[in-house]
Amino acid sequence: MADIKGSREPDQTLTSADRIRQLNDIDQDVAKLIHSAGLAIQALTNARSGETPAANSLESHKARFKEATSQYFALLSSIDVRLRRQVYALEEASILAPDPVSSRTGDLPAAGGGATGASNPLDVSWLNSRKDTVGKDKEAELWAVAREFVERIGISDPASKGEREKMEVD
Repeated sequence: MADIKGSREPDQTLTSADRIRQLNDIDQDVAKLIHSAGLAIQALTNARSGETPAANSLESHKARFKEATSQYFALLSSIDVRLRRQVYALEEASILAPDPVSSRTGDLPAAGGGATGASNPLDVSWLNSRKDTVGKDKEAELWAVAREFVERIGISDPASKGEREKMEVD
């Protein structure tokens, strides 16, 4: 990771081969990123690693988790910065047009007849933020399906008929 800043002068342009080497380094760091995420998850498990009992202590798990997550976030930050540099280089070379709209909206047309900066009406996060009763509605739907199922199979308990009146459904 010592060559993140590069050994070149800021005013010197990089060749295509240099850019490809940088992308290859980023690719290798993505593999390291996934490995460190796996180590962090492994530190959270109770799987025996064949080591001494002290290596399976809570403090040992905490230390391994902290080390793996530190490595993960350092790699993630480094990858993010280097990928942004690659995108900026493509924009400067007019290979890639700058995109002022968030790339999360995809290629779907924006709301309001394609106006730039407008949110996508099919964006899931936008839809979910508009209504906070999704969970309650789904629970009520599941209770109705369960009630219909019980009535269909003919299970009836005379003792529970009085309690049915007391039961409330959201």
